[in-house]
Amino acid sequence: MSCEKKNEEEKKEDKSKSKKKEEKKEEKKDDKSKKNEKSKRKEKVEEEKKEDKKDEKKEEKKQRAGAVYNQMNNTNLINEGSTLLSRFEIEAIIGGGGFAQIYRAQDKLRKDFCAVKAERSNQDIRRMKLEITVLLALRGSVGIPEILGQGKWQNGDIKCQYIVMQLVGRNLSDVRKSLPHRRISDRTLYRTMLQVLKALSLLHGAGFLHRDLKPSNFCIGATDCTRIYLIDYGLTRQYLDKGGLVRKPRAGVGLRGTIRYMSLDAHARHDLGPNNDLVAFLYSTIECGDGSLPWSKEHSQENIIKLKQAHAGEKLCTKQPVFAKVAEYIESLNYHSIPDYEKLFALVEECNPPDLKDNEPYDWQYRQLGNPMTPTGNETPGGTKENATERMNP
Repeated sequence: MSCEKKNEEEKKEDKSKSKKKEEKKEEKKDDKSKKNEKSKRKEKVEEEKKEDKKDEKKEEKKQRAGAVYNQMNNTNLINEGSTLLSRFEIEAIIGGGGFAQIYRAQDKLRKDFCAVKAERSNQDIRRMKLEITVLLALRGSVGIPEILGQGKWQNGDIKCQYIVMQLVGRNLSDVRKSLPHRRISDRTLYRTMLQVLKALSLLHGAGFLHRDLKPSNFCIGATDCTRIYLIDYGLTRQYLDKGGLVRKPRAGVGLRGTIRYMSLDAHARHDLGPNNDLVAFLYSTIECGDGSLPWSKEHSQENIIKLKQAHAGEKLCTKQPVFAKVAEYIESLNYHSIPDYEKLFALVEECNPPDLKDNEPYDWQYRQLGNPMTPTGNETPGGTKENATERMNP
């Protein structure tokens, strides 16, 4: 083989090697570029996920605040600085419920704060009329906010009706969430719920059902934080007739109350009696003591019903075995039953730890709670609607 031919072959070989090197370099560049693109896509997806989570949290916060969020951001039914009945001066909106706005006002006569609950006049006026009727019937009773006045107000084109009542402090749902482990200790729980039960017995004794019993409707006192108040009588119904007898149950009634706490009878659209209020009391006690209910994270009513059916008596009270007797008694009642409240009081009293002292502080007295006079978004005094989206209209 000639030298020239050999050199040509070597050159071809070198070119081939060089070309392969270039191709490999290009491949590496492509791989690198693809990796970069993949990494960028991954980063973008992660960023989108983070943004979605932020949006979800924002939405969750709005949903958790429920009607409170909406009412706090709606046009005020009554302007700050307005004076009602020549006595009550509106200072600020401090919260809202499914249908109402709650204001803090200054009582010029008593030189003290009070609460004003206002609803639009174009809404169902029966709710407020019922609430006024109940508050007047129970005026002066322990654990029932005192009614101070009522009336109508017009703010431009907006017409509303209002009730002026005693200002109460934070509700037990908010208080529980601010405590360690988001639960109320047994040294506080049962004496607290005993006060709720006594207020409920007064309501039933006057011939009315509450029909929306839940922790956000149990409030500590604005000045005496050892006193518990039962609030919100917008869904009440008279269940005793003029002769003091239980009215005949109606067939096929609508849902009443808040899904998380309502009884299986309420889910089945049966007419409600005192026993159904007591079931809601039972569920409220379990939630306050355990920190949650077995169905707290469920959204499907069908699943909630199944879990309620599966958790009764001792099974519901797994973490609070001392409360099992209370649960069994409540579950033994039916629509026509008149609860033996003295027996219930004794059963709840027995749940307290034997070494509990009468003057022992409540859980929230060990911690600095927010000022009930100050608007705090979705933590509002006397009127917060926890799970407002779950609450059924009358």
